[in-house]
Amino acid sequence: MRDVPFSFSGAVPSDTIRPSPQGAATRGMEMLLPRIARIASMVRQVLSLPAVEIRLWGDERCHQVYRYYTKRHPRYRVISNKGWGVALMPLPPSFDEYLRGRDRQALRTNRKRAFSEGYTFREFSPAERLDEMVEVNRSLPVRQGKPIAASYVEKQQLVSYFAEVPSVFGVFNAEGRLRAYAHVAVCGEVGDVVRLLGHGEDLDHGVMYLLLSEAVRHLIDRKNRLGFPRWVMYDTLLGASPGLRYFKERMGFRPYRVRWTWTPEG
Repeated sequence: MRDVPFSFSGAVPSDTIRPSPQGAATRGMEMLLPRIARIASMVRQVLSLPAVEIRLWGDERCHQVYRYYTKRHPRYRVISNKGWGVALMPLPPSFDEYLRGRDRQALRTNRKRAFSEGYTFREFSPAERLDEMVEVNRSLPVRQGKPIAASYVEKQQLVSYFAEVPSVFGVFNAEGRLRAYAHVAVCGEVGDVVRLLGHGEDLDHGVMYLLLSEAVRHLIDRKNRLGFPRWVMYDTLLGASPGLRYFKERMGFRPYRVRWTWTPEG
């Protein structure tokens, strides 16, 4: 048996200490309590969100969207995939009303900057700008803390993705080159911002504010002509990074609880 050195403090080497089961249980509970508190706080936050019902209809691609929204969440199995904390904005009657108010100041400022630096907005066919879209996607190897997926940077995968998408929204510089683009899919009462990407060299010029706000203008015009969509959606807010959440909130998105329903006839 190895001798234990004498110590006036009464301390003994750590390798001679055998934690009691009760002490281990106590430490385990101390580590678990903060996690329980965070989960409880998240549940309270989610339950306090306004609840809405949104009807979807359309082609098979829209039906796939409905199935994706309503399937079980990959981490929180008791809730649907896109049912809690969804970033939504009800479309107002006019674009002027959308731009109005103190909470839209950042939006107005960034739109003005983009226009003053010669950027313009228009729809375009993805098939005609695939090389420029790949350039935009590759301009930042990491987005929202994650490496950009191969489906964004390999041209053939973009060809497949946009094969049935006739047009997307784009922002172009003064030389006419694509610097940001958005794919917004309309399915029934919602216009979903599926993809929204900008070139890394142009992000500080307000191009994303210009792009998304003009997409909203397009959806407002469509709603006024056809009666739908009533909402625009940009994924979720509760799980977004601070920077992305700031952008979404400045654009007018707020978190909701959503009950999605499928209406085949529209």
